[in-house]
Amino acid sequence: MFNRLTSQEWKILIEQSESSSLSKLEFCKLNGLSPSTFYAKRQQLKETVTSQGFIRAEIVENTTKYQVSQTPTANMTLFVNDIELSIPQGTPATYVAELIGALS
Repeated sequence: MFNRLTSQEWKILIEQSESSSLSKLEFCKLNGLSPSTFYAKRQQLKETVTSQGFIRAEIVENTTKYQVSQTPTANMTLFVNDIELSIPQGTPATYVAELIGALS
C-alpha cells in the first residue's frame, strides 16, 4: 500500500493501531504494512518522544476538581513511574489517589 511514509504518517498509523481493536499483526495486514517495519518505526518514534522529555498523556473524563481555600505552605513531592510531582499541601487525599491511579 505504501512505499515511503513520513514520520508524521507513521505516527498517525501507530496511533490508529493503538486505538484499534485489531491485533498489531491484523492491523499491519489490513494496511499493507510489514510487521517488522511497523514495530521498528513504533520503537523509533517512542525513542524520539522519550529523548524529547515528553510522555503521552490521556484525558480522563471523570476527574476530580478542587479549590485550595488557603494558601499552601509547603508542597508534597511524589515519585510515580520516574515522574516527580509536586502537590500542594492540603490537596484532598481522594484527588491524590485518583492522580496516582491515572499515572500507574
